[in-house]
Amino acid sequence: MKRQQRLSMKSHDVTRRTANGPSHLRGPSWFFVVNLFLLCAAPLSAATINANPADYSAKVAALNPGDVLQLAAGTYTNRLVINGLHGTAGGWITIQGPATGTATFNGVAGNNTVSLRDCSFIAIKGITVDCLGLAVDGIKAEGYTTTPHTVHDMLIENVRILNAGANQQIVGINTKCPCWNWTIRGCEIIGAGTGMYLGNSDGNQPFIRGVIEGNRVYDPEGYCIEIKHQNNWPTGLGLPTGDGRTILRNNVFIKTSRASGSGDRPNLLVSGFPDSGDGSNDVYEIYGNFIANNPRESLIQACGRLSIHDNILVDAPDANFAGIYIKNHQGKTLKVVHVYNNTVYAAARGIRIVEQPSVAHSVQGNLVFSANSISAGFSGLNESNNLTDTVANAGNYVNSPATGGAMDFYPKAGQCTGAALNMSAYTGDTHYDLDFNGDSKGAFTYRGAYAGSGTNPGWALGNTLKTGGPGAGPTTPPALSVASPAGGSLPGATEGVSYSVTFTAAGGAAPYSWNIPAVDLPPGLALNTGSGVLSGVPTTVGPYSFTVSVMDNNSDTAVQNYTLQVSTPSAGGNSGGGGGCSAGGGSAWWLLVLFGAAGLACVSRRSRT
Repeated sequence: MKRQQRLSMKSHDVTRRTANGPSHLRGPSWFFVVNLFLLCAAPLSAATINANPADYSAKVAALNPGDVLQLAAGTYTNRLVINGLHGTAGGWITIQGPATGTATFNGVAGNNTVSLRDCSFIAIKGITVDCLGLAVDGIKAEGYTTTPHTVHDMLIENVRILNAGANQQIVGINTKCPCWNWTIRGCEIIGAGTGMYLGNSDGNQPFIRGVIEGNRVYDPEGYCIEIKHQNNWPTGLGLPTGDGRTILRNNVFIKTSRASGSGDRPNLLVSGFPDSGDGSNDVYEIYGNFIANNPRESLIQACGRLSIHDNILVDAPDANFAGIYIKNHQGKTLKVVHVYNNTVYAAARGIRIVEQPSVAHSVQGNLVFSANSISAGFSGLNESNNLTDTVANAGNYVNSPATGGAMDFYPKAGQCTGAALNMSAYTGDTHYDLDFNGDSKGAFTYRGAYAGSGTNPGWALGNTLKTGGPGAGPTTPPALSVASPAGGSLPGATEGVSYSVTFTAAGGAAPYSWNIPAVDLPPGLALNTGSGVLSGVPTTVGPYSFTVSVMDNNSDTAVQNYTLQVSTPSAGGNSGGGGGCSAGGGSAWWLLVLFGAAGLACVSRRSRT
């Protein structure tokens, strides 16, 4: 950008100096052409690079900011190592699997399958990580013994992690250096020793301000996920400053009766933040999650500064634990505890707060079916407007209470309501006003995780990735439509000249599929049914009318009518007008050729395979 600005200023100066000067200085000057070549020598635009199991390692190491590494389907046997690789905030590096088929990275004995070290602004999307039952982690931000490093601004999306269950210490996604601004989204971790273990056991390599959303962790030996306690953050590594939030939402965390070789663990455990300095006022926001089945421990155990709301928690029968179990942990104490609008079923203890939080706490608007619904280890529990009853009576309130199979905790018509809740303590929480489905809570009169009654319009509880939820859009998305271009006349095309227009959709449920009857299209143009791009080189003059239709993932459709005029090229073609060259007043022929070549070089894009 700076080079472009300098070029613009200098070319303007040349024009100003020569406008009234000698004729031999008029027109493009050598100074302008040299600067044009310098501009064209700048780093070229980001590229899409194709890779396969035979050549991907070298291509990963050579990625530049903004590049996309497109992996072919196949089995990758030499791991995925990302070391010293940095994108930028405006140019993330993306490594992604194929649209069809699977790119599977197999475990290698003695090495973590996906290794991250000293890297940032990296997206890893749509791959499978198979640890093959070896004692190796799936994805790991590696620790250090000598030179400190960090791994920050990471996106791990739609990744499946399999066979990382050699023992409870083997982890699907693990961090062992300071990490921040991670998003872990839409991933599935099945049968791991521990699903996710974020931060180090000593509290000195914190996992800071992540967003963990829409994942499914099933059948771990230990935790589905644990986020470790944090000591005061290390300095000199560029960590964030001030206060922030770590968000866990719309996840599915399900354990089984599988034996825990290194001790029983809750499905989800989060521990406290630093006692002072940056991060000491950070908050965990835990909402919209479905957490089920723990025969020997709690479903949620939490410490620190907490907002826990609109979760559905099912089946924690051990009398020593609870659906939501809040207590001091690993030297960290309770600060702020807000627990509201959760549905808890079949937990020996529904919601239990063991110690008195030092700043504030409240428990309200929850729907709890348990013999010991809401309890505290101190006097003066601030709880109000909760609806509690026994497990045996749950069927009087909700559609289909169960600990497995076809469970449905959506309220029956006319049930689970009461006086409007006072939400003033929660207005700073993300999506405090949306229920488990992502629908508005309206006047805040419902108890539990749903704000409605009758037939559940949202995701059916089960052992699948959750769809919808707070932050993921409402249960009923806006109607599907062709958003752009507006109906009617499209920008005109010219016979023999490349043409392109992109149709976009709104509402409905992505992905979208586009269609135009081929018989209606101007000859030479074709539609990409996935991207909605109509492009090509028209070969026949005339007006053409056609209908564009789009279908979403729910098979809903929308249409829009368009007209495209293909015209005859104007006389003189693309000469640029202006009457050609005149002796003494225009540029020398060699300068025009040079200028034209430079222009062609500037508009070219790189393509690496």
